[in-house]
Amino acid sequence: MTLHCRINLKKTNYLQISDHKILWARNYKVSPDTDKLLQIYKQYCDYKQFESPLHYYKEQFTHEHFEVLGYYDNKKLVAWSLIYIINKEIAEAYQFAWDYKNPELRLGIASLTNECALYKNRGFKYLMLNEVNSYKEAIDGFELLPPLG
Repeated sequence: MTLHCRINLKKTNYLQISDHKILWARNYKVSPDTDKLLQIYKQYCDYKQFESPLHYYKEQFTHEHFEVLGYYDNKKLVAWSLIYIINKEIAEAYQFAWDYKNPELRLGIASLTNECALYKNRGFKYLMLNEVNSYKEAIDGFELLPPLG
């Protein structure tokens, strides 16, 4: 049985990092560079040696229910998070991708704590994280979800 988890944002006190920006949200007029986002995703899959990675399409990055956060190293886009806005209280960390050219940045953890701060500041109660992983358990506010049924 696969266990799923979330972050209770009321139990967090993280700060936003400066090297990020929202690349896409519902009311944005300018689309992000989707070719660059897909390129980073391919580098991420290659680095992680995923045998059967999910396929992403340009249109997903500008869908009305998603937000795209970009993460930068020396002003260069090196990672992104795709966040699904479920409702006014719950967001889901749907996908993260990073080119891993500078692993010392620890962007996997930095992006997650940044997203906790960002969505908490916007009034969200929970950040859904899908399947449980040990690094997720180290985030303040970590909660296991009960199995369905």
